Amino acid sequence: MKETLNQLIDLQEIDTRLLEIEEIKGDLPFLVKKQGDEIFLLNSKVEESTKRVEEIDSEVRKITGENEDFTTKLNKYKDQLYLVTSNKEYDALNQEIDHMKQAVESSEDKLLELEEEKSTLDAILEVSNGQIKSITDLKDKNQKELDVALEETKVEQSKLEKTREKIIKTIDSIYLRKYETTRKAWDGHGLVSINRNACGSCFSTLPPQTVIEVKKNDNLHSCPSCGILLFWDGAED
Repeated sequence: MKETLNQLIDLQEIDTRLLEIEEIKGDLPFLVKKQGDEIFLLNSKVEESTKRVEEIDSEVRKITGENEDFTTKLNKYKDQLYLVTSNKEYDALNQEIDHMKQAVESSEDKLLELEEEKSTLDAILEVSNGQIKSITDLKDKNQKELDVALEETKVEQSKLEKTREKIIKTIDSIYLRKYETTRKAWDGHGLVSINRNACGSCFSTLPPQTVIEVKKNDNLHSCPSCGILLFWDGAED
């Protein structure tokens, strides 16, 4: 059991150092990922808006062509009014003229609607592209800082992780599971040293007999208040 305790102490030392390494990185990994996600969403928005602008341009060309045809026919029908020889022909031409006028007006309304939509999309694209550039600049800056932090610690982190893998293979699964469960609950600490006869995690005063037993460092003991595993680092009270 003493060997298991020593293994857990070694494991906690490694985990504590790995936590320190993560703190060196700060919130840079989170920021880089968040900014990357924002850029992805903005690019998707730009792509969607650009596609719609292209569709509008195509619709405008089509409607403009149709409108020119409607106008040509309208002028043709108006000219024919002077050539009709009967009221029936006159009424029929007027109906066609009214129909062409409605078609021209409808086309012009649609063109105006498309122009307004394109104007809105152009504004969205301008803002979105500006945001993409701004966020990309920030992301690149944060990535460089993160790369520096990773470069400074990657060798040590790699060694620690390899050593950790070796240690956990030697620890009884029951105690390892207890340690890992507690570590997740207490911000990376599954085992702490007592300090001034109190738990080093929740700072609750321990029963005198528990303190005596823990200081022997030959068995596993848990804090009766928070459940974290306890040991004694040899420091004098």
